[in-house]
Amino acid sequence: MRSIKVIIMLILVAALALSIPCNSIFAASSNTGGEEPIKGVVKDNNPSLGYITLYFEDGSGTQPDKLERLISIRTFTYGYDVVVTRDGYTTIPESIQPGDQVFIKLDSDGYIQKISAQSFYRPVYGRIQNKGYNWITIKKDGGTYGYYPLTNYTPIYKNGKPGSMSDLLPGEKVKILVQTDGINIDIASIDVEKNPRLVTGVYRGTVEFYDSMRDSLVVSNIQEFVNGYWINSPFIGIQRIRYSEELRERPMPRVSGMAYFATQKASDGTDRIVAAAFRSGQPYTSIFRDTLMGLAGGRMELQNSSEIIRFDEKTIAIKDQRLVDISNINTLDSIKVSAERAGSGYLANVLVCDSINNNGLTVYRGRIKDVVKHTSITVESFAQLDGVTWEFTNTPKTFDIELGVTRFLNDSGIGNIREFDSSYKGQTVYIVAQGTKIQLISTAPYADSPASGRITELNGATYDSSGQLLADYTNMVITDTMIYDVEESLWKAGNDTSIDIPVHAIVLKDGKVGSTSLLKTGDEIKVIRHAQNLEGILIICD
Repeated sequence: MRSIKVIIMLILVAALALSIPCNSIFAASSNTGGEEPIKGVVKDNNPSLGYITLYFEDGSGTQPDKLERLISIRTFTYGYDVVVTRDGYTTIPESIQPGDQVFIKLDSDGYIQKISAQSFYRPVYGRIQNKGYNWITIKKDGGTYGYYPLTNYTPIYKNGKPGSMSDLLPGEKVKILVQTDGINIDIASIDVEKNPRLVTGVYRGTVEFYDSMRDSLVVSNIQEFVNGYWINSPFIGIQRIRYSEELRERPMPRVSGMAYFATQKASDGTDRIVAAAFRSGQPYTSIFRDTLMGLAGGRMELQNSSEIIRFDEKTIAIKDQRLVDISNINTLDSIKVSAERAGSGYLANVLVCDSINNNGLTVYRGRIKDVVKHTSITVESFAQLDGVTWEFTNTPKTFDIELGVTRFLNDSGIGNIREFDSSYKGQTVYIVAQGTKIQLISTAPYADSPASGRITELNGATYDSSGQLLADYTNMVITDTMIYDVEESLWKAGNDTSIDIPVHAIVLKDGKVGSTSLLKTGDEIKVIRHAQNLEGILIICD
């Protein structure tokens, strides 16, 4: 093997001998048996042929015209018996990556006896902009973009646990531990932000001015885009919304016209602007609720509309509550678009796509057979919600409790899951689970009277001075009402309906389970009501 490698290296040197200075000597000869280790940054490592090439000690040699000189005096060979360590651990030659800092010790024949390598990974922070089959591009915190190839072996972590490619969603914030050297990219790990900051709302309003001292946009007549409708804000008058530090662009102080903007919760709990677009005047707008058939040439094609709808770099695109590049909206995605009249067509200001439907959550109802405190609940038999009806299964089923995840609602409101014990045996409860992991338990009464509609009013909540919700809604009014006739399995038109909501009602929205604080005016819902008093027990947002 060693003789073959010598021949290969001699061929390389001979091929370059006429084009390099006469005093350039192959490094294996000049350093034979030397006490001083050879050090440098790895340019190339070829375990198949058994050689490694380093940049010069001063870091130079990246230019193409230096390649011949590098091959001649900074290329070293090794055999099967070479000793290799990387970051203090014994390893194999294949582990050494371009960009590693290495120290090489040669034997008396000029071959590598030992390689000691230190990785040079740096963290890169940003938000996933686009995702392909085996790559992602991210918009870094500094505003530049980066391309990173992926393999099936790229370590991905979410919430501190091993994840997969499916966890890398456009709009997610990530930390990539990466080592780069020219076109060579080695990724040590990708960490998805533990608690992703989702878009909390998409709004429009009349611009008053930009306050540079407070880094705030001052607007009036605010409306929120909910389920394809512009809903008036409950707060009348002028409002001041601060910008997020993640958004670098700022308007001119005397900006005017209509502002469209999306917000996220900051660490202090306030909503901050993470995307904003400004349009002159207050043009006529239309809403399109349709299926996307394609994006090309700055235009979107819809399934049920022949209108010309263009988009530009100012169009705000939201997918599954994440701010994304519009190219991440896929063919056949269901979308809601707010567009203004522009020439003979329309220009999109806002595009919202919700492709996640309750994220694998399943609603069960069953009588408790056994409780292992802090660990699990077993029901004697159970009914599973299928659409708006219940499917009964006469077998036991066990669900897992996670103390940091599982929530408990009882007749008084929020209960303590740590106190959920065998005293609850024989009681019938709702269980909302993802797989077998319990997300929420509720002691709410049985519900079997379905209705659907669009929320026009939410009542009974209390707010603080800054508009933050303090107490949940206790009543809602829906329009476009349909009532489900269970006996005939038919939906029938109904009147606008007021529905009271008890404290242990369950709300499912955007893959989350919680209380009525998740609801917004304009949400389209299905609600399973109590058969006698018609209180809303299960509220599912479409």
